[in-house]
This record gives sequence, structure tokens and C-alpha cells, in this order.
Amino acid sequence: MEGKTDDLKFSKFYRLITPNEMDIDREEIFYRQKYNDIINYLKIILTNDEESVIQSYIKFIRLKGAILIKVNPGTDIVDYLKLISKNYYLNFFELNHEEIVKAPDEFISNFIDILESIIERTLKNRENETKNNEASRSNEHDPGQSKIKGLLIIDQQKFSSINLNGKNILELFMVSYKNRTSFIKDGLVLIWINNTMKEIKKSSQLIFEVFDLFIKVPILDKIERETIFRAFSEKNPKIVFDIKTLVDYTANWETKDLIQLLKIGIFKHFLNSELNESSNEITDGLINLIESGEYIPTTSETERNIENLDSNFHKNNEFSKKNSMNGRNIESKNIYTQNLSSEIKEERFTDFMLNQLYENAASKNYTELVLIIDKLNKNEHLEEIERKLLAKYAFIFNDSPNMAQINLEKAKKRIDNLKRAFGEY
Repeated sequence: MEGKTDDLKFSKFYRLITPNEMDIDREEIFYRQKYNDIINYLKIILTNDEESVIQSYIKFIRLKGAILIKVNPGTDIVDYLKLISKNYYLNFFELNHEEIVKAPDEFISNFIDILESIIERTLKNRENETKNNEASRSNEHDPGQSKIKGLLIIDQQKFSSINLNGKNILELFMVSYKNRTSFIKDGLVLIWINNTMKEIKKSSQLIFEVFDLFIKVPILDKIERETIFRAFSEKNPKIVFDIKTLVDYTANWETKDLIQLLKIGIFKHFLNSELNESSNEITDGLINLIESGEYIPTTSETERNIENLDSNFHKNNEFSKKNSMNGRNIESKNIYTQNLSSEIKEERFTDFMLNQLYENAASKNYTELVLIIDKLNKNEHLEEIERKLLAKYAFIFNDSPNMAQINLEKAKKRIDNLKRAFGEY
């Protein structure tokens, strides 16, 4: 009786979603290359028993049915796993954030028991299904029939905000389960999602005692962000925005942040009846949301620094944002100097590449860039259109204004000499 009471008490900390209850569509997911590792792993687990194809080649492999995934906040990975659950007709267990926030101490102190409660529930459901289903009984030893009945998702973001009293819950889990032979025998695949590389590194020696794989999903790059914006634009042709500009403004942002920014920008645009009547162009409104801080992406500053991707665009945008928000000319040089940190200098382009970039800039926007660089040198405020143009040439921030001016002039002379050589002058 006490066991049943505990099961009821612990069940509030997780929720079960059956495949029939899944409200998710393939088109809602941004499919990224690294997701291949997840689905390929699950296919092996779901379509093979202990005598799997892998084990016929490598005898010492014993799959545990657990993987650890490092992603940045704001991805759609949980939605992707729900889609898998729906397509393969698997129960989906996830933590109940609302109840965890209400009783964090109870959750932490009973964390392992909560997991055991989910495992026990799955085993009981599988036993009942076998008893009540003649087909299952007759195919009981059929190796082609999957024994997996559900996915158990532990998303650490669900309890990242609560006080763990200094406990590393990932380490607690790994220490508790390092001697467990397999989750597969329990009818589950466990997928642990972590957003903090620091925490994973602390327990790195235990990872492969518990997990079959450690998968690190990189943050979206420029091309992927552009793809997301373009797909949204094609689905919503009445809404107009400058994709290239937004790509530059959203360095290190993740999938859900990009979509949420667009939704809020559209809503705020239509709240303003004057804009709504004259145009469906929302680029300026989206930039204002970012610069004003009225929309904050979920990817933390710490994780962005760790990933260190698109750093030049990010620092360029930080400069533009502060310059625009404060409107204080006296701060312009300080902000610019801060952006010329040693970190950026270490990531300078090669001389050949830099010359090519300057020549491209000089051939397209020489006059405008001369005026902009002169303003930077004089600590003068940049207009919005100037900031947008400067965002296209972020490499300029690797040089001081004086050096950028010299490089631009040299590039212009090289272009002029080439034109003379080919008789274009």
C-alpha cells in the first residue's frame, strides 16, 4: 500500500503524454544535421533487441538505452522528440515544471525515486498490454518486435531556475544509475537534455558508464538562421522584413527565439494602426524589440561565450544596440574600444581575405562607408540606416576607425587600377 501511495505522490512531478495526444507536426520542426544522430540511435534501439546488428559485429557493446544531449536553450529538440514519439507510437514522459517549482526540495530529495516510479509504471503497462493482447502474447519472442514502450525525457531546463543546494543533479543521476544494466529492459529510452557544458565536464568520467552516446548540438549558424527566416517569410507572404539584417542581429539565437521574435514583432506592428494601414514592413519594429530589450533570447550570455560562434556579428550588434539606445556620443568610442578585445583580434581574418572583404565593401558602398567610419572616429551618432549598412561589413570592427579608413582607401585604389587596366575608365 505504501508503494502505491509513493507512486501517487511522485506522479505529480512528471506527466505522461500518449501518442494519440501528441499535437505536433513535422513542419513545426527545424530539422538540423545533428538530429540525424538522435534518430539513427533510436532506430537501432527500437528495431533491434539484445542481439542487434551492432552486437553481431562488436560483441562487447551493450546498449543501455540512454543518451546525453547538450543543446542551447531555445531549441526545438523536445518538440522533435515528441514527433518521434508520435511517429513510433511511444509514450512520452516529461518532467512537470509547474509542480517542481512548487516543491523543489521535495523534487530534489526524491529525484531518483521519481525516475523509478516512471520505470515501474512502464513495466506494469507493458505487462498489462501483454496479458490483454493475444497478438503480443504470440509474438512475445519475435526479435522484430520492439520492447520499447516509451521515451523518458529529462530536460534540465525544467528545473534550471530552482535552488539545487549545490547539488549536481546530472552527477547524482549518473552515480545512482552507473550499475544499471539497461533501460531497454524496462521498456524505456532515456534522453537527458543539458544546457550547461560546465556541468557535463564535471562528471565526464561517468558519462559512458550510463549513456550510450553524448551528442552535442551546435548553435544555429548564419545559413540556418537565414533558412528559418526565409521559411517563415514564404509561409507568411503578407509580412515583409529584411532577412539579411535580422540574421546579423540574431547571432547565437536559437530556433524558438527567432520564431517568437517574429510573432511578437507582427503583433506589435498591428497594434499600431498607423503603421498597419501604410505598410506590412516590420524590420524596424523587430530591431527595436532587440535593441530595447523588450525581447530577450533564451540563450544565456555565458553559453554564447562558451560556444563563441558568430562573435564578430554579436559584438558588432552590441555596439550598435548600445549606441542607439543611449544616444550618447561620448560613449561611442568606449563601446567601440571594448569591442576590439583581444578575443576578436585573435580571430582576425587573413590579410588576403581582409583585402577581399574591403574591396567588396569599397566597390559597393565606398562613399557611405567613408562617412560612417569618419563618424565613428569623431564619436558622432550613427543613423539607423548607417547602422544597418555597417552590420553588413562587421569585419571593419577588427580595425580602429583610422586603420579601417586606410584599408578602405587602399581597396578603392586597387579597384580603380584594375578598372584602368581593363579600359573601364
